[in-house]
Amino acid sequence: SLKRLSDLPSLTGEIRGLMARYQSMQQVGPDGYMTGGMNAGAHTALGGTETLMEAGGLAHSDSMEITNDPRFFQDNVVNYRLAAFAGLSVVSGLMVQNSMDHLFEMKKQMTAVPFGDMDGFCQFIGFILLGLVLFFNMISTYVGVAQPYHTIRLMTAGPTGFEAAACYYLNKNIIAWRHFAIKGALSSLPMFVASSGFRMVVKFDRENMKAAEPDGTEPPFQSRVMGLCMCGYLLLMSLALVYIHHKHFAIFNDRYDSLRPSLSQHSEVLGVMTRTARMETYGPDTAQRKGGLFSFLGGEQRQM
Repeated sequence: SLKRLSDLPSLTGEIRGLMARYQSMQQVGPDGYMTGGMNAGAHTALGGTETLMEAGGLAHSDSMEITNDPRFFQDNVVNYRLAAFAGLSVVSGLMVQNSMDHLFEMKKQMTAVPFGDMDGFCQFIGFILLGLVLFFNMISTYVGVAQPYHTIRLMTAGPTGFEAAACYYLNKNIIAWRHFAIKGALSSLPMFVASSGFRMVVKFDRENMKAAEPDGTEPPFQSRVMGLCMCGYLLLMSLALVYIHHKHFAIFNDRYDSLRPSLSQHSEVLGVMTRTARMETYGPDTAQRKGGLFSFLGGEQRQM
């Protein structure tokens, strides 16, 4: 015991040293940021270009609060839906690049009249189909990047982040564009194959035009037949993709419709369990009263 008493002065000095170091730490200012330390430095304030960007409405310099909440690292149903949606933007980006390259590389010698110049008409149909592929996949690329980004930002925004992310994900406008993006990206695959089929006719004809006799205005019969055969093969492949797409969506919609009764039943069971729990907690009259969770207080006052 005497040894412990002799150690008291040294312990008191260590405690005072810890308190002094704690009091010397940087304090948080009224804006929520530390007045010094890691947030201080030569680049803390906005620069000239960044100030103009914010003043012009191109960007803003404030962001959502960052809190290392352990709930953010838990799995939830929104994460699984985003994972199923993640590969869309990758495929759509590749389709945008391919369709854009083909649109610029195509010779613009085409016609909308199907009689007289078959090559020009096939080139025109392929050009239109490639334009539709570019349109659908451009929208799909944007939606596939923007919606996961917004959802994850809302999910990690605070204590009610999951609810905010779920409301954003289930917003009717967001749902409509997401479904349009998915259907457009999947439908653009047979369009791309069909456009390749029509352009194959033109490629076979125009690359063999010099071998024709006598004046070079008509391609050889053999190259014309080969081009038409390749066109038919690619169109058949396109029809197969359309059938596969239709069959997958038909089965999915059938399974989804079969889930609707169980989903409504699940909601009813949750409602019954909630009312039962309230009755057991606050009495049998509580479930029939209006006014929210604390309406039983008013009932007790009236009874008194």
